[in-house]
Amino acid sequence: MTQIPPVEIPRITIEDVIGHQALISMHVQAFNDIAIQGFDSPRFRAVVLGIDNLGIWIEHPDYKLTLVYDDEGNYIPPQARKETSCRAAVLIFWGAIKTIVYFPDQEAVVPSEEVPVIGFSHVQARTREINDEREQAALDERVEAALKAKRKGKRAKE
Repeated sequence: MTQIPPVEIPRITIEDVIGHQALISMHVQAFNDIAIQGFDSPRFRAVVLGIDNLGIWIEHPDYKLTLVYDDEGNYIPPQARKETSCRAAVLIFWGAIKTIVYFPDQEAVVPSEEVPVIGFSHVQARTREINDEREQAALDERVEAALKAKRKGKRAKE
């Protein structure tokens, strides 16, 4: 009787998936709750950009967004807004994932460019700057008013 040689199975960890395409299966309710644009099913393939204690970061190569503020932090009126496409990184929390299928024999996917800033941190930073400027202007006005009142009081005494 001929014996079949044992198949050597490589040890794989979640870190091995980074840079590769994987099939991700999410819990249906979680998939419906987050409604990732462009993903029509709770089972999809995506390039894994990274992992952390919160979940898995996947690439969304054509995320559509409509900016409400420009790069200088100025408000864009609704009629002047335009939809733009950008490459984005999406975090899927571990609790939302049922399974990940990794294809170790496929070549790694090399991103063509840097991952853009995740979220709207540049807009949030500009909003903070604007708020700081407004607070400083309000403080300056209060100081100026106090100085005027003080000068007026001195003049009245003279």
